[in-house]
Amino acid sequence: MTHTVVIPSAQQRAEKILAEERQLYRHVVRTRVRTYDVDRQGIVHNAVYFYWLEAARVEYFRAIGLPIDRDTFVTKHRFVVAHQEIDYFVAAQFDDEYEVYTRIPLVRRSSLVFEQLVVLVEGPLLVKASAVLVHLNPATNAPERIPDSYRTLIAEYEGDRVVFANEA
Repeated sequence: MTHTVVIPSAQQRAEKILAEERQLYRHVVRTRVRTYDVDRQGIVHNAVYFYWLEAARVEYFRAIGLPIDRDTFVTKHRFVVAHQEIDYFVAAQFDDEYEVYTRIPLVRRSSLVFEQLVVLVEGPLLVKASAVLVHLNPATNAPERIPDSYRTLIAEYEGDRVVFANEA
């Protein structure tokens, strides 16, 4: 007896992700591809997506009610990216309008897990990404428990879509 393994195409995976996951996201930022985002091939350079994702994470913090100023992530509460993954499905081109969906599904003692989708407006999924950000003490650069005020803002915004783990 033989078993056939069917591996879905990238397009099928992207369609499934959008159908199953988009409704989990409350936060959306909409913008367009700029001339400086595009490489010699006429498509958005793969590294540019990381800038888009970071900008959307900052806007997420602003949307949940975190006061943002020049010092927020420097001297007040420092978050650093410890891990980041990205799956590319379709390449964006100059002047494409796109949306970045952002959510926090998991908060640990000193880290946050972000999940993000980049989607062409009225179009396909471009990118699915995740990132782990670690909260550091600004004076020592050592991991430090995420403040209760942040936890409360995230809980109020995400509701039952976020899990708080490893609270000890």
